[in-house]
Amino acid sequence: MQISIKNRNYFALSAVSFLHLFAWSAAMSFFAIWLGQHLGIGATKTGLLYSANALAALCMQPVLGFISDKIGLKKTLLFTILIILLLIGPFFIYIYGPLLVSNFYLGAILGGIYLGFIFNAGYGVIDSYINKVSIKYGFEYGRARMWGSFGWAAATYTTGIAMNINPNLAFVSASLAALIAIICLSMAKVEISDVEMKKANSVSLKDIKHLLQNKDFLFLLFFMIGVGCVYDVYDQQFGVYFVSQFESQAEGNRWFGDLGAIQTFFEAIFLFVTPVIANKLGAKRTLILAGTIMSIRIIGSSLEWGPLWIAAVKCIHSFEKPLFLVGQFKYISKNFDLRLSASIYLGCLCTSSICASIFSPFFGSMYESIGFSQSYLYIGIVAGICTLISQKLLISDNKRVIDYKEIILAEEKMQEQRNKK
Repeated sequence: MQISIKNRNYFALSAVSFLHLFAWSAAMSFFAIWLGQHLGIGATKTGLLYSANALAALCMQPVLGFISDKIGLKKTLLFTILIILLLIGPFFIYIYGPLLVSNFYLGAILGGIYLGFIFNAGYGVIDSYINKVSIKYGFEYGRARMWGSFGWAAATYTTGIAMNINPNLAFVSASLAALIAIICLSMAKVEISDVEMKKANSVSLKDIKHLLQNKDFLFLLFFMIGVGCVYDVYDQQFGVYFVSQFESQAEGNRWFGDLGAIQTFFEAIFLFVTPVIANKLGAKRTLILAGTIMSIRIIGSSLEWGPLWIAAVKCIHSFEKPLFLVGQFKYISKNFDLRLSASIYLGCLCTSSICASIFSPFFGSMYESIGFSQSYLYIGIVAGICTLISQKLLISDNKRVIDYKEIILAEEKMQEQRNKK
């Protein structure tokens, strides 16, 4: 029995998502814990490392977004990311870890460039590509992306065990995942028509210029910064806070790994049903609902009612992240020019990276000066206020899609008429 192209691409790209997020989780889900327990690096320097990753990513994201839109449905950029990801095991074991101990700032710069490309910027390229293919072949992005969450859950569980044995095992497993991902990507068969190639080739810097001048895009950026970015920076050192609730670090590591796996498993299941919810609510309401839940979770984390409460609060992530991811892509697809979907998505990630590079050391300093609990209360209030403001700023699903090419062609026509005169 021959599998259809639609199903072939769904399974192949789902596997790529699974393996890429497996590698990311294996390397980074215990990053703050690895830095503190194995390298002796404090919260402020940990924040600086997250900032380095974010700063490097922000330089790459807009460029990668433009390249991704320019090459359309070609897999070249994805193969590049995965091949470089292959080196992550040796990089962490023989280069990054030793450098952070002997020459912290050189290690931060080198690690920022490498990790920023394969993870912070790379996942945006992979996600936007899956979204484009899902639209072409008629399957839901959320149901392909859910396998990525299963990958993250699997890696979080195994990494929690590895951290108490030898953290190098986690980094080696990330390299193996990258190798299998390359094989899976080569199995995807995405047909590219002449019309699609022409549309991709028509993307120009003028499109980006008009996008940056559009207030609706700027309002989306506000939501991404005030809610999405603030939440992501809050979540960076949550593992340190969680482990501190236990009598021993080993026990905390084990529970954090188990909890992360459970939370991400339910996140994957919810990703399966989220497209139905998003189609029912609409893209804007889905984003606002996600922002509301995120704000509640952050404020809930400020209540130090013991490890069970903190664990329950972390599990809320299973519901808000799928809503945020699916709502984000549906909002972009319905309200903006699809030719620019990768540029828009990676532009949002870029802006978030800029802000994360500012917020990360500031949050790290807050944790050390006033503690996690008080810091989380302030962070949650900020996210809640930004969600309320975004309720007024974000556009509904009924607005006509903006075709920037029409605007550019009209401007060029007007310029030609002026030249004739």
